[in-house]
Amino acid sequence: MALGPAIRTLLGVRLARRVGRCYRGIFVDLAKEAAALSAVLPPDAHLLDVGGGDGEPLNNLLAQRPDLRITTLDPKPKVGEWIEARFAPRVTRLAGTSLADYLAADRPDPDVLLIADVMHHIPVAERAGFLGAVRVLLERVPHLRIIVKDVEPGSWRAILGSLSDRYITGDLDVSLIARENLIRLIEEELGPLRREDTNLFETDPPNYAITFFRTI
Repeated sequence: MALGPAIRTLLGVRLARRVGRCYRGIFVDLAKEAAALSAVLPPDAHLLDVGGGDGEPLNNLLAQRPDLRITTLDPKPKVGEWIEARFAPRVTRLAGTSLADYLAADRPDPDVLLIADVMHHIPVAERAGFLGAVRVLLERVPHLRIIVKDVEPGSWRAILGSLSDRYITGDLDVSLIARENLIRLIEEELGPLRREDTNLFETDPPNYAITFFRTI
């Protein structure tokens, strides 16, 4: 077991969440992230959160946007266990589920696809394959807004985050992707799209979030 999951098990759910919130705050301000994302979400949106993990970042977003409905999925056996109980009626959790699985199951189409701190965990050679599933969803939902939140490499905060992913989380394939490289990859795999930068990089660097969408 990687060090991070082992520490969570040792601390127990309540204490692990308190410690985890403080630890995560070193790398990202979740309130600022939620504010940046909220500004580009359409009203009454159904948001599909890919690679949702423990779900802690969604709490701020759900608090800021009471009109929002979220489906969060993750290939791992658990997802969204840290989402607050008050938000439970607005959240669907799908553990052991990839984006390709979601599409194959013919579940409800989302208005927004959120890919938050996921790309840098996907091995470089597998990113095109992941975006192939995104392309299928985009063809199915032409009005889809795709929001990618990730981390610009180079700063001490980014380096520390990568070391944490590698040695605490246990992800040996972690590789940060710069904004310009992300934009190029999206254009190569999904075709020409309009994009809208959020203010996240200005308010909480090196974190950034970019919205991609078609003009219809």
